[in-house]
Amino acid sequence: MDDVTAPKTAGSGKGLSRKEMRKKHIENMSAEERAYLRRKSVKDKVWPFFRFVILVGLSFVILYPLIYMVSCAFRERGDMSDPTVMWIPRHYTLDIIRETIDAMDFWETLKNTVLLNVGCSLVQVISCAITGYGFARFKFKGKKLLFGIVILMILVPTQVIALPLYTQFRYFGIKGLFSVNLIDSRLTMYLPAMTANGIRAGLMILIFRQFFKGLPRELEDAAYIDGCGPFMTFVRVMAPNAAPAFLTVFLFSVVWYWNDYYVSNTFFTAPKTVALMLTNLDSQLKIKLFNDPSVQISLREQIVWKEAGCLLSIAPVLLMYVFLQKHFTEGIERSGIVG
Repeated sequence: MDDVTAPKTAGSGKGLSRKEMRKKHIENMSAEERAYLRRKSVKDKVWPFFRFVILVGLSFVILYPLIYMVSCAFRERGDMSDPTVMWIPRHYTLDIIRETIDAMDFWETLKNTVLLNVGCSLVQVISCAITGYGFARFKFKGKKLLFGIVILMILVPTQVIALPLYTQFRYFGIKGLFSVNLIDSRLTMYLPAMTANGIRAGLMILIFRQFFKGLPRELEDAAYIDGCGPFMTFVRVMAPNAAPAFLTVFLFSVVWYWNDYYVSNTFFTAPKTVALMLTNLDSQLKIKLFNDPSVQISLREQIVWKEAGCLLSIAPVLLMYVFLQKHFTEGIERSGIVG
């Protein structure tokens, strides 16, 4: 009984198993159809392998600097001259991290960086959101010209306008009436951020414009009926619906301000941020660890302190991304940056 019923359950009711039916179906196919099936079968078997190789290769390229950074930051400097040491240190130590923290005056530098960069990011997100909302929803004379200037803000590098900006802040004021020197002041970073002219502000305005254009106008119409003006409509209706875009732009802004070296170096003569302190780490090591600015340190041995400094510099940003990853990914999908 079992031998009789098995083929019926496995097949289609005609006494043939699935394998036999498939074989018979292939025999009835044309030569072109069989060739297509062979190509598809080969592709289905080969593509997962290539996909695995590509993903592993990309992961290694992306993670290699971080892995090397961690490896160097927790080894003694003598291990850098040992040819047998590649990835795993022979002598583990936390002294390099402690010395780097001391040389960078890390906690005071971190406080200054947070106050400057995160503060500028918050102010710039608000100013860029208002500007982007204006471009998305309102019609006014010169709108196309002004938006063209926004595009130029994206295309023109900061180096082109660095000298005029320095002159403007060095002699800030009204010519002939008063002049104030703002160099070495946080206002050199806050004022551009407040006027939607900070680091990568053009791109942020574009992101907000695209996001607000994608929201239905019925939301604003309902707010106008309830008695809200344009500003209160933005504050009470549009801004809450644009929360993913706000978070995405804020994270971008924090990273750009955090990694900025060129603009900060233009306006500050003394190291006040993590990026500037990391750039001057070599001289700070000689002064604070060896009490001799002219001491010569082997370039290979310097790597352990520099990699430790890099690890300390990116740690706050990595932690922020770990906790906000879900919201950041959602914001990327909804803000029109991809897709």
